[in-house]
Amino acid sequence: MDPTVAGLLAAVVGVGGTLGSALLTQRRGDASRREEWERLEGTRRAETAARRAESGREARRAAYTEFNAAARHYLATLNDHSHVLRIGYDPQESLATVEAARVDYRRRYAEAQMIVPDIVLTEVRRVDRDLNSVYGVLARLTRGTTRDGDDIEGVRDAIKQGWQDLSRMRTTMREDLGVTRPSPE
Repeated sequence: MDPTVAGLLAAVVGVGGTLGSALLTQRRGDASRREEWERLEGTRRAETAARRAESGREARRAAYTEFNAAARHYLATLNDHSHVLRIGYDPQESLATVEAARVDYRRRYAEAQMIVPDIVLTEVRRVDRDLNSVYGVLARLTRGTTRDGDDIEGVRDAIKQGWQDLSRMRTTMREDLGVTRPSPE
C-alpha cells in the first residue's frame, strides 16, 4: 500500500475516531441527562400525587366530621321531639328546633354526596333514609295527618335503629380515613 494512501487512511480513521468518540460522549451525556430528568419528573409526580391524596383525605375527614355531627344532632332533636309528643306538650317549639337541625343536616348531606367514596355513601344514604323516615312520621304525628302504622312507639324503635346506623356509618368513615382497620366480616 502506498505510504500516502496509508497516511491518508490513518488520518481519516483518526479523525473519524475522534469525531465518533465526541458523538458517543455527547449521546451518553444526553441519555444520562434524560434519565435524570425522568427520575426527577417521576419524583415530582409522586410527590404531587401524595399531596393530592392527603388533601383529599383531609377534605373527607372534614366532611365526615361535619356530617356525623349534623346527623347526630338531627337525630337527637328528632328524639327530643318524640318525647314532647309522647308527653303531650305543645310541639311547636320542639318542631322549630327539629327544622333548624334538619336544614343544617341537609346541607351537610349535600356536601357529603359530592366527596365521599361509594362505600361510605352507602352508609350515608342509609342514615339519610332513616332520618327522613323518622322525620316524616313525627311530622305527620305533629300535624295530626297520620297514616296506618304511624305511632310514637314505632318512632322510638326507628330512632334506636338510627343510632345504630350512625355508629356503623362512623365506623365506615373511620376505616376510609385509615383511623381504624376494617372489621372482619
